[in-house]
Amino acid sequence: MQEQQRHLDEVEKQTIRQQDAINAKYQNMADNSGPSIDVTSPPQFSVKSGGVKTGTTVSISCPTKNAVIYYTTTGWTPTTSSWRYTGPVTLLATTQLQAIAVAPNMANSLYVSASYTVKGPPLTVFPLEIGADGILHAKTRLHLATISTVSSKNAKVGEKIPILLDQDVKIGDSVEIPKGTSVDATITAVTRSGILSSPGSISFAVHSLAVNGTTVALQGGERLDGAIHPLRTALLVTTIVGTIPAVAIHGSQGEIKPGMRFTVAVATDTPLKPSVPTP
Repeated sequence: MQEQQRHLDEVEKQTIRQQDAINAKYQNMADNSGPSIDVTSPPQFSVKSGGVKTGTTVSISCPTKNAVIYYTTTGWTPTTSSWRYTGPVTLLATTQLQAIAVAPNMANSLYVSASYTVKGPPLTVFPLEIGADGILHAKTRLHLATISTVSSKNAKVGEKIPILLDQDVKIGDSVEIPKGTSVDATITAVTRSGILSSPGSISFAVHSLAVNGTTVALQGGERLDGAIHPLRTALLVTTIVGTIPAVAIHGSQGEIKPGMRFTVAVATDTPLKPSVPTP
């Protein structure tokens, strides 16, 4: 019994990265039949969550050799398509910073998150002004925002997700694509949360927006994972190996909320048709 208790105590002390080794992606390890999997250590932030002054910089590091860090600042779960970390992140407004680490021949780390509160208004999204030629050039970034709640509990792949343009697109003083224009986007992947599994997750892709008879092709999308609850030790009773110590994990559902902002890229050079002036 003492030996078993020492083992349970050791399990309790494991870091968050060990959750990744027994989540749904590596379910074959649940009965000890799978191979050992090395997991990238989670990133570390130089500043703890809490209130900070505007202009505060946060450095992100990872103890795993040759790890590459990817991060987001708007609440979305980071992936290898997110911003690649190259230097300190400057906080100019209230920010939810999230990061993952990726290393060769290892499983990705779980994401880590920190919330920083900066006094003052949120950052303003200014209108996008394009040239007099009226061409919306490829790779131009457009600001978008969600407008409703979508949960991994009941979302389905292929369903539309309500998203609007979050800025005006202008030629001179003329607004060619108004803020609030609807954007075509669909859910591309959904996972449900559960006991001894990773949190629920939703991914979606943005395709296009249409205005004045012109379709603007877009490239981009985001992913949102639910929260990972703290580790807690439990004895799992199985019909195969009897009672074994394990780490009980239960992740929350991924839930996209209204007002979550992100950017996408214009896919190809697109001439905008001038809007018809109101008499």
